[in-house]
Amino acid sequence: MSDTVRSCHAEARTLGSCLDANAYRPDKCDKLVKALYLCCDEMYKKGGRGAESSACPMQSVVERWLKRHTDADVDSRG
Repeated sequence: MSDTVRSCHAEARTLGSCLDANAYRPDKCDKLVKALYLCCDEMYKKGGRGAESSACPMQSVVERWLKRHTDADVDSRG
């Protein structure tokens, strides 16, 4: 992967720390979950079909998650 395409590992580590601190309750880390998925979406858009990162789900999962989770859904919880 190109150095110009982010791999989203920093976002994944931050999310993991939040989950650790909150007994693995994703609702406590909603904004960080969204930040990871937005990072992954950006990576896939910039990197094309060959983009990959161990920090990101498959592109189709990222796209589906973003369609199902609007800003209102995430911002209202946390």
